[in-house]
Formats: sequence, structure tokens, C-alpha cells
Amino acid sequence: MNRFIYCLMVFLQFPLPGLGQTLENVTKLYDDLFSSYRNNIIPLNNQSEPIEISLAFFLLSINSFREVEETLVLTGGLSVIWKDASLSWNPVDYGNKNSLEVDSTDVWLPWIYLLNNAKEFEPVGFDSAFRVNINSSGFVQYSPGSILEAKCQTDISKFPLDTQSCLLDFLAWGGGATTYKLISFFDEVNLDYYTKDSNWEVVTRDTYAKLEPEGYYKFRMSLSLKRKPVYFIVMIVLPTMLLSLLNPLVFLLPIESGERISLSMTVLLSYAIFLTLVSASIPASSNPMCFLLIVMIIIMLISGLTVVAVIITTKLYYQEEYFPGRIVKFFLYRKTRNQDVTPFDCEKKEQQSFNGKNVSNFLDRLFLISSYVIIVITLVVYFLYLNT
Repeated sequence: MNRFIYCLMVFLQFPLPGLGQTLENVTKLYDDLFSSYRNNIIPLNNQSEPIEISLAFFLLSINSFREVEETLVLTGGLSVIWKDASLSWNPVDYGNKNSLEVDSTDVWLPWIYLLNNAKEFEPVGFDSAFRVNINSSGFVQYSPGSILEAKCQTDISKFPLDTQSCLLDFLAWGGGATTYKLISFFDEVNLDYYTKDSNWEVVTRDTYAKLEPEGYYKFRMSLSLKRKPVYFIVMIVLPTMLLSLLNPLVFLLPIESGERISLSMTVLLSYAIFLTLVSASIPASSNPMCFLLIVMIIIMLISGLTVVAVIITTKLYYQEEYFPGRIVKFFLYRKTRNQDVTPFDCEKKEQQSFNGKNVSNFLDRLFLISSYVIIVITLVVYFLYLNT
């Protein structure tokens, strides 16, 4: 029924061919309709019943989605249709004029508000002049539009492969279900005039009207926006993976080269600078926190520990004898029992010493393997989390 009324309104906006409609007909029609019309009274013959207001939303563009502020900015318009019992006529009496376009200040208007508005709380299209179309049956169509800013809960834990859901709630402020009854024209947001966004893709766009327990009707628009991740994968994810895999390779560099500490410090500083540069592109939020940021912090921590490990192994490399603790001694003895080790005194095991170079080489392998195991586990957990 709602779709039939909407199609009828659109059809009647076009004049029928072969019918003589003069300026005198339109002027006479306007004078007859508005000579005693009151635009401050709800146009219902039975004032004990609510007026039915049909709504449809036209999305024009997505301007921005500010994750930190939890604000969606878009340009759109409402199509509002209701029946005004005072604005009906017989087309035959006015040169078969089936519709009339007037200024919005001439007729009664239902003020539709965005409930979760992030800026001034005012009716949609209040600050602009929009025309109103009336057909001979008394149906009035009002189509206000505006740049809307809505508060939305965000979830950036899966950035940059995240999908954001936003609800826009509209209502006729100032009257409950006994005054206004909101009805949804269609089941989806209309995208006939939509300009595609380079950063977001519209996944779902449901619309519906519902009666709230508090006793008022709400027109709800549910949008799901999927981020287009190519830029962030190329500029953030791939460099992060590359730097994480490059960092432990310092343990393969010969200590005699004298470049171990400088290389590890260079990688650490490079990653710190990279993290500073990309921090502006990563949404900052604590609830929930971006998992990619956690991965980057772990890699940063590994890079810092790598510098410490390189200093320790370099120091041990130039020691002729090394006296480890009992636990370390057990592993070192298994690794170096066939190598150059100070003779073992069965009566004084705790005094056994090892060659510093052997100890340093053993720790290099241990740190190298441990670093890659932690990095691989971290990256695997991250990608598994993105696919859940």
C-alpha cells in the first residue's frame, strides 16, 4: 500500500498530455486551498487518531566516518508523505490539474528529528527551503535533505578489515504514538542518487519503523559499512610484517663484523619512526583496542629485546670462560659437550666453565628461533582473528 501511494505521488507530478492547464487555474486552485488553511494544526478530521506519516531515506554520499569520535557524516534526504484532509480537490474544476507545488511554509509539516544527532538538535532540512508537492487526493510529499552527523558505536578491533554498523533513528518529536504513526515506505535505503565512496562500501541498508515501549514510533535506518583495506594493507600491514621478519636476522650477522648492535638499533629506530608515521592512520580507541596496534607493540617489544640480546651475546663472545647457572649449564653442556669446553671436574660440577664463543653462538640460535616463533605465532593469531 505504501509503495502504491509513493508511485501515485510520482505519477501525478507529471502533467497529462492534451489537458489545458492555465496560470489562472493554478492561481484559483491555490487561493481556494489556502484561503482558510491553518498550517499550525494537524490536518486530521478525526483528531483522536494519529496521523500516518510514511518515510523513505535517500542516501546521496558518505562524507566521512570518524572512528575516534564515533561519528558518521553523510548526505541524505527524507521523503515524507502524509494525507492532508484540507488539501484535496476535484481536478476537473481546475483544468484537470492533478498536483500543485507550493512552498513548505504554506502547509503543515511534521518535524522529523535525527535522534542520535552529533550536532545541533533540529529537524532534518530545517535550515533550507524545500518545496512541497500536493496531489488532488490530499497526499502531501515533503523531501527535506541535509548533511547528517550521527553517533555510532564503532568496533575497530579488526582494522583494516573491519565492518562498521550504524543506526540512524528518526522520530516526530513532540508527539507519541497517539499523535504520529511512522511507516516505512521501503525495506531498504534508496541508492538511486548515491555517489560511491573510495573508503567505504555499503553492505546492508535496512529501514523499518517500530513502536517503542516508551510509546512513540521510530523510523530506523541500519547501515553496515565495510572498509576498503587495500591502502592500509600496502602502507601498514605489509611493512609491519617485513620489519618484524627482518629484525631477528641480526643474530645471523657475524659478531666480528662489528655491525650487530648498529644494525639492531637501526631496525629499532626505523620501526619506531614507521610507527609514528602510521599512527595517524590507525584509529585510536581503547574499547575495543585495534588488534593491529597490539601486534605492532609486540613487534616493537621484540625489537627492543633484540638490542639487549645482541649486547649480551657480543659481551659473551669475547669472554674466554663463562660460568653459567645450573639450568643454563644443562643446556650448554648438551650443545657443547663435543666442542671446546674446559675439562669437567666430577667433584666440582658447579665450577665447570664454557668457552664464551660457544655460549654466544648457542644464544644466537636460541634468540633467533625464539624471536621467529613469537612473531609467527603473533601474526597467525592476528590473521585468524580477522577471519572470525
